[in-house]
Amino acid sequence: MNRKEKKFWRVLQAIFYLIGLVSILLLLNDSFRFLSVLPQTFGRDWFWNVLIFIAPLVFALLPGFWRNICPLGTMSLLPLHYHFSKRHKQSLKQQSNFYLYSIILLYLIVPLRHVETSGLAVAITLIIIALSALLMGYIYQGKSGWCSGLCPVLPVEKLYGIKPLVTLNNAHCAQCINCISPCLDANQILNKTAHISPHSLSMTHLLFVGSFPGFVWGWFQVNDFAQRMDGWQHLGAVYSMPLTGALITLVCFMILKRELSTHELKKLILFFTASAISCYYYYRVPSVLGMTDSAGVFGIDFSDYAHYTRAIQLSITLFFFWWFFARDKIVTWGNKPVFPEKEHLT
Repeated sequence: MNRKEKKFWRVLQAIFYLIGLVSILLLLNDSFRFLSVLPQTFGRDWFWNVLIFIAPLVFALLPGFWRNICPLGTMSLLPLHYHFSKRHKQSLKQQSNFYLYSIILLYLIVPLRHVETSGLAVAITLIIIALSALLMGYIYQGKSGWCSGLCPVLPVEKLYGIKPLVTLNNAHCAQCINCISPCLDANQILNKTAHISPHSLSMTHLLFVGSFPGFVWGWFQVNDFAQRMDGWQHLGAVYSMPLTGALITLVCFMILKRELSTHELKKLILFFTASAISCYYYYRVPSVLGMTDSAGVFGIDFSDYAHYTRAIQLSITLFFFWWFFARDKIVTWGNKPVFPEKEHLT
């Protein structure tokens, strides 16, 4: 990466880091109202209905871009860039365990959206996650602690990012320090479903592939208890539907996996990937546009066009199945930086 390109990415990282900080302030404003000119729920609308809403689409189309500018990723790599990381090297077993923990964190955190959405609670959660990312970067080498380790978004990035639009240079790593293997940000190490045999994928990842569509579907079948005083008393209902859905699709996936060839299994993984992301937008797009019973983001109300809801949902589903099945062009997330000579690694 030349100096001009590096400067470009550093500016983008600073901008998105600032967006992350502003988002936390907006969430806090929902609770403390120090910016009374903004609507009461502006921070939550911005976070849930803009940032979180577009995130899966970015993971699918431009995962390399996201991994270059993610504010949490930037936070976790500060110790590396400023030379105060302990740079502990992980074993392969530790790497595998961290990936399992990231899936568990994802499945624990996401259902809580149904019981607590106050600006203060979300802001505190984001701060804790950011500090966790910094701590992981301080303890472990490079991206192994957070970006390719404990980050609860990592499993979704791996699942949705298997057919990205473009390949981008890795903007965080000036040189490869071989912090984790295989590396998600390297086109020489093809840790993508489209490039390697699904039989060589870790069982942990295959379990996630099989369970995630049902988890997403189940999440949307849960009532929203966030605005009720007794929301935390409904944790059983909040977790039961997503986990039940996850179990059902996982069982279906594992049964089919046993009977399929390598080529057919690749198609099955793509089918489950397309099912998960299309299910998410099937429910979320009408809601964000205000085509359902409640108002959309920032009060948008397209309820007069509610009769187009099914057409929009069908178009969304067709798009994602086309994206993962019909597109033949296959690229990877990013280019791996040059691995230096051993004597230059110290």
